Amino acid sequence: MAIDDFTEKEIRQKIINKLKPDLGGKRSKHKKGYIYLDGILIGKVKIPNDHNRIMKEKKSQYIAKSLKLNDKDFNDLINCPLTGNDYYRKFKKKQLIH
Repeated sequence: MAIDDFTEKEIRQKIINKLKPDLGGKRSKHKKGYIYLDGILIGKVKIPNDHNRIMKEKKSQYIAKSLKLNDKDFNDLINCPLTGNDYYRKFKKKQLIH
């Protein structure tokens, strides 16, 4: 399965609103989001800029990999079936398996 076409703005909004990463206080052109679960850093993700252009699939896959999501789960995160709580549950479940 491939990642669907999403705008950079859509991806940015969904990551910020659903996963609520710590964006830090740095004022930079390219922000990093730090994702914590129970006070433990579980990942860093590049936050896309607020552009309305379609993000290239390779860049979307890079973000999905940073979030530890496969293509289907990433599509679900952006399309809305996957909530922030579901994401954290999936992450916890993966950690128990590995």
